[in-house]
Amino acid sequence: MFVLGLGAAATGAAALLLWPRTTDDMVTVPAGEAILGYVYYTGLYGPMPYTVAAFSIDRFEVTNAEYSDFVTATGHDPAAFADEPEFNQPDQPVTGVLHSDAQAFCAWAGKRLPSEIEWEKAARGQDGQLYPWGNDPDLSRAYLRGETPVSVTGSEGDISPYGVRGMAGNVSEWVSDTRTARAGICRDNAILDRQATPQMRALLAELTAANGGVLPEICATPPEVDQSIPGEPCAYIKGNSWNGRAHMTVASNRMWDYTNTYAEFVGFRCAMDG
Repeated sequence: MFVLGLGAAATGAAALLLWPRTTDDMVTVPAGEAILGYVYYTGLYGPMPYTVAAFSIDRFEVTNAEYSDFVTATGHDPAAFADEPEFNQPDQPVTGVLHSDAQAFCAWAGKRLPSEIEWEKAARGQDGQLYPWGNDPDLSRAYLRGETPVSVTGSEGDISPYGVRGMAGNVSEWVSDTRTARAGICRDNAILDRQATPQMRALLAELTAANGGVLPEICATPPEVDQSIPGEPCAYIKGNSWNGRAHMTVASNRMWDYTNTYAEFVGFRCAMDG
């Protein structure tokens, strides 16, 4: 794992003094720049500064108990695994939900899904750290094992600079960003020219040197998407899960799925403006 060298926000006991106020078990992430992204095209392009408006985000992933309240109040269809004991415990994160289900729950709660940029800032803080807890590649802090998710209040070491929990493991999470998938690719249809930042140039040089002097293929600009290929709606997913692979744990990593599908390892949390 390559450390970006951009500094890490305080963690552990010192971070308690830096946590923002809470609102209904949410935390407020202040407005300002944050170093986000990575040089791979499997996420936000970076590392580079992104200006992010203030927002609030759920401290924990939405639970089965909370989703059940939503179903009872609205008549919305239950989650796909609502009758399966391995996945329907009240304090487990709800899974088996479509992107539209997650949107509907957040709207019912007076909230919305976070954007990818918001989610990543909530996970990484301002200084571009690799994991919610910093740059230490100790993946034992996150729940990345087993065959089912655990309580959203578990894995106390999986905590971000703002006090958000479970962003590196347990279940992956839908975010609001949607695209059109063509030929098995879900990303912006056009490849935009981007000016490399000093952080990007330094990291590219480091990765190239470690790859025998050749730029790793995953850093190369991908081909344009053929617009004549029929498309299907897709949405981005952030964070690793009990079902993921180790390399997916860095907070810059992006996954995706079609919006009309669900998985036993994908849940969500909600956000609000301001």
